[in-house]
Amino acid sequence: MQYTQHRVDNLLMINTLPVSRIHPLLSLPVLLLLLCTLFSCSAHGHAGVDDEIQRLTLQIRQDPANPQLYLQRGDLYRIHRDWNQALADFRKAQQLDATAAAAEIGLGRTRLEQGSPQQALAHLNRALARQPGNVRALVTRAKAWRTLGKPLAAAVDYSRAIEHFPAPGKPLPEYYLERARAYVAAGDAHIDEALRSLDEGMQVLGNIQTLALYGVELETGRGNFDAALMRLDPLIARANRKEFLLLERGDILLAAQRTEEARQAFLAAQVAVAALPPRHRQTRSVQQLETTLSARLQLAER
Repeated sequence: MQYTQHRVDNLLMINTLPVSRIHPLLSLPVLLLLLCTLFSCSAHGHAGVDDEIQRLTLQIRQDPANPQLYLQRGDLYRIHRDWNQALADFRKAQQLDATAAAAEIGLGRTRLEQGSPQQALAHLNRALARQPGNVRALVTRAKAWRTLGKPLAAAVDYSRAIEHFPAPGKPLPEYYLERARAYVAAGDAHIDEALRSLDEGMQVLGNIQTLALYGVELETGRGNFDAALMRLDPLIARANRKEFLLLERGDILLAAQRTEEARQAFLAAQVAVAALPPRHRQTRSVQQLETTLSARLQLAER
């Protein structure tokens, strides 16, 4: 069985794991409910942004020479996707404090989100010339490099962002994950570097499932099935909800042509589903999982 690329994103619903994408087994009604909730939250969010913009506008009238107020309002305009207003505020802040990096970062972020990564790069380069360790500028420039098709340059900037992250905090898991993805985008020769990025992240931050699952995906994708299982099995041992991870284990074993072990994994997943409370078993996603497991068992028993 061919292993499906990016299945790690389909497993992120397990336990309390932050979700970056919707699970493929999610039912259409649930998906629609989530989308409605999302758009409702978005509407409320925009209302809050509008109120904050008005508040800052009043403050600017009282203190028109304060660059921080323009920076704050510019960031809100950026969030609001009002690009021209955002650019105008960042330029005004730049006029008021020509040596600061913050306005250049704001201009760079706005240009990147506007779809102009080359223009963003110019602003971010100037910001980093003034503050070489500015994490926000480094991460934003890394995203610009990725958009411009230069993943290794992006990986370097993520490394610098990790290195310069201010104490006592710790870098976000996203930095390690995106650095790994940048290495993967650079080609198969850089997969080991991607895996080292994930392992470093887990060493610093603990057992972050998003990082571990991406490692499973990378090892499986290049046919290192034993290495993939070594990454997956500790996740299964720790998980409260094991059924989707056991499906993943079975699929890896099928790909490795270890059909009897795959069959045992699928059976274990069925047992895990049977142990779920009725309110969970009655969801469309779990019902579809049961259908998938039945089909996988048929494959494993041929």
